[in-house]
Amino acid sequence: MRPLRKFLFFFLFAVAGLGFLFPSYCLSISDGSSERVYPLGDLNVTIDYIHSVERSEVIEVLEVNSSGIYARQMWWKDFGAGLPEDFQTIRNGFYFKEINIPLGKSLDFWFIPLNRARIYVNGRLALKPAGDTLVSFRVERCFLIQKIVGRC
Repeated sequence: MRPLRKFLFFFLFAVAGLGFLFPSYCLSISDGSSERVYPLGDLNVTIDYIHSVERSEVIEVLEVNSSGIYARQMWWKDFGAGLPEDFQTIRNGFYFKEINIPLGKSLDFWFIPLNRARIYVNGRLALKPAGDTLVSFRVERCFLIQKIVGRC
């Protein structure tokens, strides 16, 4: 009976150890001075900001999963420089458009203080850039142990 217990203990220890080594995916959001890491399932990322030229609120909704970053919705209040000209409906005072645009596994946004940007992940504030900031979104492979210690 003792050899069987030793074998089971060793086997469970080995399986648990290997679990820390198997890669999975995570979303990394960085502004150069801080980084947030989220394990992936399906994440919704909302980027809420003031448009630099039109000076009106814009909301972009992204879906992030292991295959990449997808633009899913766009909300805006004015037409002009860099804003869509076509919309599907008007919701809560915003022009609204459902979209499905694959953006790859990385995406960068440049924000200035005028933008008053706020980035939410699954409805919780993740980042609020204060100065001139390049915010990078990356879907990366990382190991479970890296996620646990926050180094993914």
